[in-house]
Amino acid sequence: MEIEHGVTVKILFFAKSKELAGTREARITIPEKITYQQLLNIIAKNYNLETIKDHILLAKNEEVCSDNRELVIREFDNIAVIPPLSGG
Repeated sequence: MEIEHGVTVKILFFAKSKELAGTREARITIPEKITYQQLLNIIAKNYNLETIKDHILLAKNEEVCSDNRELVIREFDNIAVIPPLSGG
């Protein structure tokens, strides 16, 4: 994907996503306008999250994103990768 008008964001990984990605946070350049699914695909592919991709929630600046709309991303936004929660 060629990125025109790209912005740099911080990706924050939690729990299982942190374990699979091998890091707590990363920076990535993505388009200013991107669908939720495109963003999820980029993150899953680049950070070894394919096995849990269908269960991940993404949040932009601490707000859970709707999975059926286009996102407008600003420079230095934070994207949290929230994996499935487990508990007992």
